Amino acid sequence: MRVCYGLVGMTRGHAARALAIGQELLDRGHEVLFCTEGDAEELLSARFGKERVLKTSTPKYYLKNGRLSIWRTVFGNRKYLYGRRKLAKPLLAHLQEWKPDVTISDYEPLMWQASKVLKIPHVAVNSQEFFISSPLPKGLSLAHRIQAKAGGLIVRRFSPTADLRIVGKILVEKRPKSKAVFVGAILRKEFDNLTWQPQGEHFVVYSCPMLEQSLAGINRIAQREQKRGKVFGVPASMVEGYDWLDHQPTSETGFLTAVCSADFTVATPGNQFMAETLLLGLPVLMTPTPKQFEQEINAKMQLQARPHQYAMFHADAQIPDPSMAHYDATDATGRSKTVDLIEALLTQ
Repeated sequence: MRVCYGLVGMTRGHAARALAIGQELLDRGHEVLFCTEGDAEELLSARFGKERVLKTSTPKYYLKNGRLSIWRTVFGNRKYLYGRRKLAKPLLAHLQEWKPDVTISDYEPLMWQASKVLKIPHVAVNSQEFFISSPLPKGLSLAHRIQAKAGGLIVRRFSPTADLRIVGKILVEKRPKSKAVFVGAILRKEFDNLTWQPQGEHFVVYSCPMLEQSLAGINRIAQREQKRGKVFGVPASMVEGYDWLDHQPTSETGFLTAVCSADFTVATPGNQFMAETLLLGLPVLMTPTPKQFEQEINAKMQLQARPHQYAMFHADAQIPDPSMAHYDATDATGRSKTVDLIEALLTQ
């Protein structure tokens, strides 16, 4: 089976999901071509080789005054929703020679167009499908409910039709009428054997440039706890001047090693990293990206489900203590379930 896998290039979460599914496909003897750019291109090339990654244009986040701008992001990505036929032409020329059997889209619009032209099955894999296929958490504001509904409809526009919709999301239930398939956490196979073993020396900061203003408070927490903060996801220049913070380069293995030996993390509550920390039992101080409503909803879900493991970040925040409560581990079989479903689709 030949799989063409398109994913958005920004942020580590989409790439982590592709690393998990891609490795499972390759381990089962299938061929995979990833189509992406940016952070995802770097991570996937490092793992699978540059010959398995085709650089393509993908949707992006847009900022205003250093903060995420919802309207600029929607307006800036309109060409992917309304001009994908033209944008997909270079990709189609390549795929007509490569001859895929199925396309996968993770928040990426060109795979759907390719599947229509090539007349092959199309699979949508993402976490934001839960906006319209799951009940939202209790106590959510009206503004967040409206944003979630609108966001879910926009995500659907990337794959207006799909032979299979797969949702890799934790701590959510499926609406009875939804045709999406919920598989739980889609984690890399490395997590099958990883355990959390804190060393009492450092904590991990998993952040982004839009959260630069939080670094001063994180540095105060590091000094208070007398532990070094290993900072991933921001340029080295942003960390300069903070005595207790150390910039870390982009590295799949380096990140995992740092996380598994950390005492706690300060992190944006993205879907993939929250699933990873949930499995490991790692305490997290959550710092949602300003105006990133999915992360704000994720944070509310985590707080409701595991109040002893997750807390909101502020300069005087106390580190959560997961040992205060016992929880069952999250379902971490999403990787194998996803590939099972794709294989079954092609053998129908």
